[in-house]
Amino acid sequence: MPVLMIGKGFIMEKIQNILSVVFWGNTVRSWLFALACIAGGFIAGTLCSIILTTIAKRIAKKTKNSLDDALIIALKNPFTVLFCIGGIALGVRLLTFREPAAELIQRVLSSGVILVLAWALVRILDIIIIHIVPPKGTSFLSKREVDIQPILRKFFKMLIWVLGIVLFLRNLGYNVSGLMAGLGLGGAAVALASKDTLANFFGSITVFVDRPFRINDRIKINGFEGFITDIGIRTARIRTLDNHTVVIPNSLFAANPIENISVEPNTKVSQIFNIKRDKGREIVESALKILIDIASSVPGTGGTPQAAITGITGNACQVTFVFYVAKGSDYLNTVNKVNAEVLKRFEEQGISLA
Repeated sequence: MPVLMIGKGFIMEKIQNILSVVFWGNTVRSWLFALACIAGGFIAGTLCSIILTTIAKRIAKKTKNSLDDALIIALKNPFTVLFCIGGIALGVRLLTFREPAAELIQRVLSSGVILVLAWALVRILDIIIIHIVPPKGTSFLSKREVDIQPILRKFFKMLIWVLGIVLFLRNLGYNVSGLMAGLGLGGAAVALASKDTLANFFGSITVFVDRPFRINDRIKINGFEGFITDIGIRTARIRTLDNHTVVIPNSLFAANPIENISVEPNTKVSQIFNIKRDKGREIVESALKILIDIASSVPGTGGTPQAAITGITGNACQVTFVFYVAKGSDYLNTVNKVNAEVLKRFEEQGISLA
């Protein structure tokens, strides 16, 4: 027993001597504690990430949309890395370093936090853009238009990473004033040169976010009226009622009122007829009844039609005729049917137009 006690005491003494050895300004004991904290940070980050994502997934399953599920998966790795950086920071606090080295380590750790936050923000925006901008084949717009999705994703990724790297370098002690000035001058020059292109680009984003119309909708904007046939990143195309194609810059959609005729329950059509009254007022009253009957019976019409005498001249009465083209009906075809029927019925009844 005495021999064993002596051997045990000898080993403990040797271990204590080893743990007391100073290495880079810290004892081996301090280094081991620091490594244990760092390893604990990695383990704790992994465990907490698994636990929190499991709980969050259960909560997310109760919601109908899939956005929260995607965000949980996207933030899992950044969250784990943040825990690991926290473990490293705790381990470093147990060690003693000279002032330049201590300051450098703190800057490196805080810079690492900046990069992880930028990484998390990139993932969040990426998921949001994917869920807001529809994928190909299910978009309310044309195939060429939905190509804006990867452009938006790359644009915001580049923007966030540029800002993150600038903050990263600044936190490390680098003078980024010259870099920022260069970026500012270069950005101002590019923005000035491509002012219209950027305005059209953000105009197309407005169309995606607000959705004021869809492909094949009939709209009025800036004096033009027609059907939307295509929307690109820079311009949109409208087929007018005269069957002409008008190319409109997307910036107009953000700066001008848009009247979407297609979303209305029906489209109002107002016409004026000058009816001769040489055969008496009965002929004018007959014309009014014929107009109301036509607007109520021709396929494609809807709403409540109106016809009234709105003016009288020496030998004619001015009649205002208002009817409505039902939503989903062919506008020009319906108007043509109504006018053709008016001419036919007027000829049958001997009603003459001035």
